[in-house]
Amino acid sequence: MQKILIITASVLSLVAIGLGYMNRTHLVNEKAGRVLAEADRNEVNKKITTAYSDLKAAQEKVALATKDSEKLVPQLADLQSRLDKATSNQTDLQKQLSQKETDMAQQKTDLAAKDTRIAELEAKSTTTTQAAPQQDDLKKQLEEKDLLTSRLQTKLEDSDKQIAELRKQEAQRRSKVMRTGLEGRILAVNPSWNFVVISLGDRNGVVNNAELLINRGGQLIGKVRVTSVEPSTSIADIVVNSIRSGLSVQPGDTVIYRGPETDADSNSKL
Repeated sequence: MQKILIITASVLSLVAIGLGYMNRTHLVNEKAGRVLAEADRNEVNKKITTAYSDLKAAQEKVALATKDSEKLVPQLADLQSRLDKATSNQTDLQKQLSQKETDMAQQKTDLAAKDTRIAELEAKSTTTTQAAPQQDDLKKQLEEKDLLTSRLQTKLEDSDKQIAELRKQEAQRRSKVMRTGLEGRILAVNPSWNFVVISLGDRNGVVNNAELLINRGGQLIGKVRVTSVEPSTSIADIVVNSIRSGLSVQPGDTVIYRGPETDADSNSKL
């Protein structure tokens, strides 16, 4: 009987030891699990904090971009109005020049006709044997002709001066030469009307119809063509077929003038 009790006690001791070991292992594993869970939770919280900061920064950028866009709307409208006015003025200038040249040609024709008439009247006056009243009438006609000729000559001289001034203005406009390597940037883009505002103007030597290359981070994007020049800014149309596939013109892009001789080369590179 005593032997059985000893054996039973030994078995119970072994069982107790086994259970103690199992409980210890379980506690160790549970503690390790809690440590890992805590680390994961800290990592998630860190990511949440970073994401929140990024979201806040993005919201601030959107707010700034919206504010800048609202400021640019009236500027773009004003620039478009100036562009329309400049285009209209140029058209009127061409019409005035054409009209003055037509008027001058007509006045020259009228003057030649009057000269012919004078010659005829003078020939009649030297060969006629008519009475004195007829000679007085002829003299009066000659005086009227001289007065009309003088007026036509004055108008012709005025027309010559106006045409010379118009041609001088046109020559001055065409004589401007942009400096090769001139560089600026795009201030605003209007995709609806397909034009941009650049930070170069008349003070920089920019002229109408000049083509500039668009560059972003060393990559060639496309080209723009100047349509209106202001003192410090210009409006330029985007040359649509020059824009590289998958890209678009953005504010901040660089514009560079490489000279008229590079236009064909730039087309081949694009």
